[in-house]
Amino acid sequence: MARESSASAADQWAADELLLILCTECGRRNVVRRRSKQEWSLGRVFYCCPLHKRDGTGCPFWFWEEDYVAKLRSLRLLREGCPMRVEGNVGDSRMEFFNAREVEGKKNDGTEVVRLLKALCLVCVCILCVQCVMLLLLLCKN
Repeated sequence: MARESSASAADQWAADELLLILCTECGRRNVVRRRSKQEWSLGRVFYCCPLHKRDGTGCPFWFWEEDYVAKLRSLRLLREGCPMRVEGNVGDSRMEFFNAREVEGKKNDGTEVVRLLKALCLVCVCILCVQCVMLLLLLCKN
C-alpha cells in the first residue's frame, strides 16, 4: 500500500523533533504526538488535537505521521529537502492561520446555525408546553 511505503520515509525524522503546531482546525491548542494502541496499527505514530475524541466528536485534527509531515510542508513550515528546518516565523504562521480561519469560518461554519436551530426548537417546545398548560387550565375550569 502507498501509505506503508511512505511510512518508511517518515522514519527519517526524529519524531519528537517535529514541530507541534497550533491546531489548524480549532486553533485552541497545540497538536500532540501519540502512538497507536490499536492492534492493526500498534506503535504507529500519529498527531492530533488534544480536543480530538476517538468517537469522532471534538476537534477533527488527526494525521498519521507522514500525513502530518505533508501538512507541515503544505503550511510551509518544513522544507522539502531538509525536513527539520522551520521556515519563517512560527508566530507569523499562527496569525495567518487565525486570519484564514476567520474568513473560512464566515463561509462554511455550520456550528452557529446548528446552535440557532437548537435554540429555536427549545423555544418552540416551551411555547407548546405553555399552550398545553393553558388548555388544561381551561378544561379544568369548565
